[in-house]
Amino acid sequence: MPYSNIEQLPFIISEIKSQRPRSILDVGCGIGVYGFMIRIYLEMYDDDKNFLKKLMSSLWDIRIDAIEGYKPYLDFIPRWAYDRIMIGDVFEILPKVPSKHYDLVLAIAILEHLERREGETFLRELKRVGRKVLVSVPKIWGPQEVPENPLENHRSHWTWEDFQVHGFSRLIPHDRSLITVWEEEKP
Repeated sequence: MPYSNIEQLPFIISEIKSQRPRSILDVGCGIGVYGFMIRIYLEMYDDDKNFLKKLMSSLWDIRIDAIEGYKPYLDFIPRWAYDRIMIGDVFEILPKVPSKHYDLVLAIAILEHLERREGETFLRELKRVGRKVLVSVPKIWGPQEVPENPLENHRSHWTWEDFQVHGFSRLIPHDRSLITVWEEEKP
């Protein structure tokens, strides 16, 4: 679906708020739930007096970009949620993004929609373009087919051990989702 389960939202937003990233890439943004929430809680919520001015001018302190493969979802995204939305195949777009271009890369409820080998390539690319990567997948996996949008079909199941193999070192506790974090090693 073009959104993830509501129960994980406060856990992910809390993690993002604690990190205070200045640049974010939301890969597979769907209808823009995370861009919308990040914009509110990192830019507007703590700055009540200037939020309307920022909203009207789109002069944001944080750059939030997105990649989305299914163009019809864009009609539902508030124009102020993202600075830039790139439409197309993630495997064509990500290689064009400079290394370490983002402080934080989000991949919320997208990895399970990729074949295993594609998913491993995807994780490597996320780690290349971001200094920190946050990935969420469902703990309970089952078949899902969406004839209107095959990008929503479930193709692989991921465990904490799978993420550890790819260098993810932190798991944010949640009962329904695996919310994992990879951080660039500091010198």
